[in-house]
Amino acid sequence: MSLPHRRCRVWPLGALLAATVITVGCRSDPAAPLGPPDSYLLFAASSPPAISPGGFPVVAAMDLHERTAAPVARLLEDGFAAEALRTVYLAKQLVREGSVAGRRTPEAGRALAADALYIVVGIDRVPVGRGLAVSRSLRAPQERPSAAWLGLPVDVDTDRALVQSLAGRLALYAVHLVASGGTFETAPPPALADGYRMAFEVIAREWRAPPGPGGALSHDAGTATQRSVFAGVRENRYVLTTTGERPLPAAALLTEPGVAATVLYRLAQSRAIARRPAPDVFYAPFTAGRLPPGVSPAALLGSFRNFQAKLLGAWGAAVQQGRAPRDIIDLVDLYGAAFPQEREEVLRIFLTTTYGATVTPDGVPTSPAEAARAATALDALRAEVLAGRLPLRGSH
Repeated sequence: MSLPHRRCRVWPLGALLAATVITVGCRSDPAAPLGPPDSYLLFAASSPPAISPGGFPVVAAMDLHERTAAPVARLLEDGFAAEALRTVYLAKQLVREGSVAGRRTPEAGRALAADALYIVVGIDRVPVGRGLAVSRSLRAPQERPSAAWLGLPVDVDTDRALVQSLAGRLALYAVHLVASGGTFETAPPPALADGYRMAFEVIAREWRAPPGPGGALSHDAGTATQRSVFAGVRENRYVLTTTGERPLPAAALLTEPGVAATVLYRLAQSRAIARRPAPDVFYAPFTAGRLPPGVSPAALLGSFRNFQAKLLGAWGAAVQQGRAPRDIIDLVDLYGAAFPQEREEVLRIFLTTTYGATVTPDGVPTSPAEAARAATALDALRAEVLAGRLPLRGSH
């Protein structure tokens, strides 16, 4: 790996498409990247908080052995937070290398995606912060007005569900990056952005690293909100009214982040979708020049990141074509159009999750006692949608 600037120190934490952390200790042009694009930098907010002359928060590079740095660096090295970090790297590769009909993402977006990922501990900022000033020994802080950074609260070392918190923030960064062509100047619809985040959070809680029953988070770890997200998505609560007797009206289903989260979570868990490779040409932005002949990009990425690559790739292409998804139906439709061999399974998951309530008023029965009748009705609805005789927005 080539060094980004002279006198920088680089520590590799993995192999191809893996995570890398770098520390900043070199002189550089304020407009030049501080590190390779597939790497991250850990910064701490100055104490006491300081603002640069240009109005940016002043931060300093962290020692990875510091109390608040160590748990973040450890999670980003292995386990699901590392998968989420690598998903951000995939999103950055898509922005840098992807094109649709010869049209590329904005130059400003490609420049941001060519830099390291900045992670700031001590400034809680959602979804991303813009602009910072990097402290330098015996010199004025270096202002980087265009920097986009991920902010974390100062108490990360006491967060018992830090992997969930960190995965959610990384998911937000990735989806905002793709939805804006790397510029962060336009935001995806809140229901989709928060739904994407929540899906990552749920998977983070159940991911086993190391393998075995001790690998997943304890059921009581994290805040009540974090635990509620996990239970709500896993049990499909967000789709139903408060009484749980029927699905929400179609309009409410499409604006509820938990519904999008549940659909995305179930798509990511489907082996028929997550493990299915896309055509080789699709992986060009992610793997061009990086893989020897005969190596499957999908196998190298693994099922989780293979699905994320396909989803973000389809999403990014739609943005570049002026067809950015407005809600989960748009996202399901554009994914099915991009990967037609997966469309039937995608529709099955969407219709089952929503009880068909976006296609027909009131949907199908939600009672477990009527599961057989509901399954038959959902099969019929799926056939009608596949044949083009009914739209997914039939009742909205």
